Amino acid sequence: MWGEYTEGGPERDIDADASMLAESMAAWEREKQVADERIGQHASLGSIGAGNGYSLRWNLQKLIGEYARHNGHADLIRERIDGQTGE
Repeated sequence: MWGEYTEGGPERDIDADASMLAESMAAWEREKQVADERIGQHASLGSIGAGNGYSLRWNLQKLIGEYARHNGHADLIRERIDGQTGE
């Protein structure tokens, strides 16, 4: 959930806390289930879907890249929840 910007206020724009975990994880599980069902409809990684015209392989590589880029964002959210920083 995005916080409101206040001139001279705290330098953050994401408000997250542990109460959001269950709903967020349930949404992620639903999305994974739909993705698994759609992936299962393809005979091979080279098959082309009806969506963007690219192969299943291309789309999965794109998804993996997006997850990798957003891992840092997720770490910032986790830090807001548990206050732990570092490795």
